[in-house]
Amino acid sequence: MDNTTLLHENDIASLSKEKANRLLWLGRYAERAYITLHILRKYHDRMIDEDEHAYITYCTKMGIENQYTSAADFMNRYLYDHENPDSLFSMLNYANDNAIVLREEITSETLSYIQMAICHLHNCASQSSDINELQLITDNLLAFWGSIDARVANPSLRCVLKAGKLIESIDLHIRFGYSFDKVYQFFSPLGELISKEKSIFDEETLKRLQEQMTKIRYKELATLQSINRLFCAE
Repeated sequence: MDNTTLLHENDIASLSKEKANRLLWLGRYAERAYITLHILRKYHDRMIDEDEHAYITYCTKMGIENQYTSAADFMNRYLYDHENPDSLFSMLNYANDNAIVLREEITSETLSYIQMAICHLHNCASQSSDINELQLITDNLLAFWGSIDARVANPSLRCVLKAGKLIESIDLHIRFGYSFDKVYQFFSPLGELISKEKSIFDEETLKRLQEQMTKIRYKELATLQSINRLFCAE
């Protein structure tokens, strides 16, 4: 065993940078897929009832290129397109890539929930299903996090995974203009996780975030930039 492998179960510093990075991004991509489905349902309704071009606003807020020709084209390609790096399929595939490498740490049972979500998405794509048929993906992602709690014994590994989950939650809730109180409910537990695993997070960035998050009229862009600079094991 060399010095890039786990040397002590409860010491995050003993994780290789690659493994810590995969844990964090597994948490981020799993949460991105989950929240994306929640927000997409709202935009889907808006495109039907209010503004058929609301997908343009969605792309702007998400920070992705608007490569779509219509609301229908957006819903189809953003959900199912294997070649689209921004699609829901890609989010789940990125999560799966990390989960496969981490199979021994997170267990095969936990990995299976990501893979079942991908299988269901494939089925929905082949049947041209409505977005409401994707509820099973949401359920599988919730089960994934439940399995992390039940099956991942190492608290440090759970900590990095959940930090990724919370970082992604804060990022997306800022992008889509949620209230300070809503954003702060994710920041508070994130601070607790970071305090336990300081070696892979930038303390100066955390201090700036804490200052920004204590102001009710916080600058959303500055906070968004800071939250994405917290992790320093890449």
